[in-house]
Amino acid sequence: MPDPKKINQEDATAISRAAVQVMWTVDAAIDTGQLDAFKRAEPYLTPVYTAQLRTEAPGDLPASWRAHRAYAKVRLTRQPPESGVGPDSPILAHRQWLIVVTPTGRDGWTGPQVHAIAFVTLTRAAARGAWRVSTVTTA
Repeated sequence: MPDPKKINQEDATAISRAAVQVMWTVDAAIDTGQLDAFKRAEPYLTPVYTAQLRTEAPGDLPASWRAHRAYAKVRLTRQPPESGVGPDSPILAHRQWLIVVTPTGRDGWTGPQVHAIAFVTLTRAAARGAWRVSTVTTA
């Protein structure tokens, strides 16, 4: 897991990668659902987005994950921005990541991979400030 203290806060790519990594890394041994991972990602998120995620409260982890005490092995690959997304401005940036999650049980079980594309929007208050993720949508 990325350490927020070691991430360059002025690097939109680094912040977006860390946020997505943490948001998708769940562990059935310690988490009840995706919301636990979202809470761990809060250092990378805007306060407004944090509040929004807490109200959405995604569901519990699948029973198969619990049965195998599975955790998510998350692999991220940066993707080019989708058509129509302009260049970064001093206070607004967009990043796109291909996410591949492999459920991996502590008993040797491997579940079916999950693939998604994360579209990440980042904002900051000033041109030299810390970036924070203001939204993540997935397809």
